[in-house]
Amino acid sequence: MAQYTYDEQGFNFYYFLISVLSLVLVPVTIQSVHSLFKSKNKKNKNICQCRTCQKERKNAKKAKPSVIKKLMTSPKFIFLLIGWIGVVLLTLQVANAEVKNVTWDPYEILGLSEGATVAEIKKTYKKLSLVYHPDKAKPGEEEKNEERFIDITKAYKVLTDEDTRKNYEEFGHPDGKQSFTMGVALPKGLVEGNGMLVLGFYALAFGLGLPYFIARWWYRSRRLTKDKILSKTMGIFVKGLKENDSFKEIINVLSGAFEFKEGADMRQGEEKTLDKINGAIAEELINRFGEKFNRQNDENIPAYRRKARTLLYAYLLRINIVSKAEASKQLIKDQQFIVEKSLHLLQGLLQISTVKQWLSVTCLIMELQQHILQATYFCESNLMQLPHITNTLVNRYNHRHPKNKMNTVQQLYAMSENERKEFLKPLSNNDEYLDVMEVVHRIPQLSVKKAAFKVIGDKIITTGAIITFILKLKNGQVSEVEVENKEKETDVVVKEEEDEEDEEDEEDEAIILSPEEEEKKKKKKDKKVLPLAHTPYYPGEKKPCWWIFLGDPKVNRILVPHKKVTDIVDEETIKIAFPGPPKPGVYTFSLFVKSDTYVGTDILQDIKLNVHDPSDLPEEEEVDDTISEPEEDSIAGQMKLMREQGLAQALAGGSKDKKKDDSDSDSDSDSDSSSSNEDEDEDDDANYVTESDEE
Repeated sequence: MAQYTYDEQGFNFYYFLISVLSLVLVPVTIQSVHSLFKSKNKKNKNICQCRTCQKERKNAKKAKPSVIKKLMTSPKFIFLLIGWIGVVLLTLQVANAEVKNVTWDPYEILGLSEGATVAEIKKTYKKLSLVYHPDKAKPGEEEKNEERFIDITKAYKVLTDEDTRKNYEEFGHPDGKQSFTMGVALPKGLVEGNGMLVLGFYALAFGLGLPYFIARWWYRSRRLTKDKILSKTMGIFVKGLKENDSFKEIINVLSGAFEFKEGADMRQGEEKTLDKINGAIAEELINRFGEKFNRQNDENIPAYRRKARTLLYAYLLRINIVSKAEASKQLIKDQQFIVEKSLHLLQGLLQISTVKQWLSVTCLIMELQQHILQATYFCESNLMQLPHITNTLVNRYNHRHPKNKMNTVQQLYAMSENERKEFLKPLSNNDEYLDVMEVVHRIPQLSVKKAAFKVIGDKIITTGAIITFILKLKNGQVSEVEVENKEKETDVVVKEEEDEEDEEDEEDEAIILSPEEEEKKKKKKDKKVLPLAHTPYYPGEKKPCWWIFLGDPKVNRILVPHKKVTDIVDEETIKIAFPGPPKPGVYTFSLFVKSDTYVGTDILQDIKLNVHDPSDLPEEEEVDDTISEPEEDSIAGQMKLMREQGLAQALAGGSKDKKKDDSDSDSDSDSDSSSSNEDEDEDDDANYVTESDEE
């Protein structure tokens, strides 16, 4: 039966505690320091530096707690502090402790080396007996000498007896092989007399604690989708989202998310404040757009839902809730939380509408994300996303210039310098004018340079084929858009250079690069990035991206699901593969390129797809796989000649010293074969011309 020996001094237990704490503390500390360093150096040179952005960033910092203060008061920091203090104390305890050697070695006791003879052992024993015999001890050292003399005697007996010495040298013990022993990394004083406490601790840790954390992890994983959205929220979205929903109805569905109940629920005393904000919203909608605002005072609607909807409307209309309703600091934090969380929740709505192929709702959800990032209402001019631009300024200019109304950022970008200065003349100073122009040039101006449908390996598109939609976007103005459906030879000739470029791109993608070349290519690509978007009112930073998809507005359906791209600095080629239509005919698709950041910069363009029947494919040319006769002067010809005419004749001259009649016959046969080959070539040329004429 196994025997247990306790760690009398407790050093193994200390080592165990230090190891366990280090395994937990080191990764948590590295992660915390990295997040702190990242937040401390969060200032990005690519962020917008206009005065509106700078002002709103300062206001957002006032509402948000300091990152360092938040970290210092977090449970994680307290755990790290206590943990590292414990590690330091345990390390000092182990470093300053004296470890006693408990290994019993008869040679060491007698002061001899292993392999000493019996005579040497006896001689040494006699000398030590004279020194450590109890009768020879000095006064006060009798007990110490007695213990020492017992060890010396025991060592002498073990080494002088042949059997015990053999057992010790073979098994490390005078009595031979011992039973298996196991050490427990617990101090003896911690276990003896406190066994129930130790068992209770292990029962709590492994019987309750471990199952609790596993159940908590399982519950969290079950309550969230793979996109980190609550399952209850997705259930509300599935039931609430309809095919023909409007902008306002989408906001109503969005405000029902359970995340708002958990993170920004209605607090006591906020009802009156929200009523005042609702009044300000209703007044703004009537004055600016002539719309009525439904305050949703129905008690059947959850309070958190009404609160989220009110704060979203106030944000989109840029209503200062502090001045309008004297809102508390906590309510401002709730608004920031709702706005920031809404951007994430919109991805859940977008996923539902995409799966159901609802085109109009999908476009509205994407546009709602634009309006949330720019804090603009959907009826407003998209010029409102520029700094210092007001509705009064835009309406005054449009009233004076009814034939050349200003409604989009693209129009302002295309204006001459004098026209822009006239439009922005009401601005107070030149600095505000520079702010406007900085943001105008910051907004990407995408244009379609090329749009084509292709089937790899075929010149026409047939039913059931896998079609690749190739889209080339340019950040800037393009004078002419090329829409291509590769079905005619003339189109191929006109766009031969571009097709070659596409083929080169495909070849480059097919080439397997070394890790160093891939890293260089990635670094080269990573150098070109767009600056962060101008989003002064959104409590965060955003990188511009675009959704690209194909749809049919006539039937309100998405035909090809969206693909998201970013960093279109100069030119970017996007390829989307999808199965072709099942029936031949001419199909009209609508290309949608929708920004996820800026309002009014979307692209909508119709593209026609001509699908043919598979029988329209040209017949594949037959490949002549017959082996031609080798030439006589070649090595293969000489070997053939040796096989046919013998080795001697081949060495005598072969084809050079043939008889005349043989050469004549060969020449005749050659002429016949050459003439027949020429006839075949002429037939092939005639067929090629016919095919090209038909094409």
